[in-house]
Amino acid sequence: MKTVLKLSLSLACMASLSACVTTRSYVDPQYRLASPDSVQRLAQPIPVKVVTEFRTNGAPTAAATPVLQRQVEQALLAGGVFAPTSDANAVAIIHVTANDMTDLKDAHKKGVHYGLTFGTSGIEVNDDYEFTVTYRNGTRGDYNSVYKHAIHSTIGDVGAPAGVTPTTTADAFSHVVQDVMLNFTQEAQSKGLTAS
Repeated sequence: MKTVLKLSLSLACMASLSACVTTRSYVDPQYRLASPDSVQRLAQPIPVKVVTEFRTNGAPTAAATPVLQRQVEQALLAGGVFAPTSDANAVAIIHVTANDMTDLKDAHKKGVHYGLTFGTSGIEVNDDYEFTVTYRNGTRGDYNSVYKHAIHSTIGDVGAPAGVTPTTTADAFSHVVQDVMLNFTQEAQSKGLTAS
């Protein structure tokens, strides 16, 4: 009977600890090179077909690609320079590949440690992203560029990075995509790739 009571108390403690655990995500500000004000909106945004692919450590992650597609299209539309279109005959194409280069072994090891300590020691997991953006315009040829970004997520009692506001993981990824597409748009404009 004592064993059953101890097990019940242990499970109750674990449940109460897990109820207090929250995941906080932080967008790394060092990769935010452009802002909406640094991009010159066009009176007639350029219609572009948008193609995306999400990868994890180089391997395609089909389940995440529709999320990336939606986020890229929203970010481009908000930028006011490109207008995503479903027209198969669109001359301009933007192809975006997002590669999440998370160290899965390290993340797993931290998760096991967190579980073994019943959440008493917090952990931080980093998602390091590499975005490859290719802009193809029939009149100007192809333009390729690579952009890095990162999300730092904490679980449990871990100090927040200085000067960064916590958010959800989904919201953090949305901000990362916005930053990357603004960086790309600003760079494309500075190279004259969006001129009529």
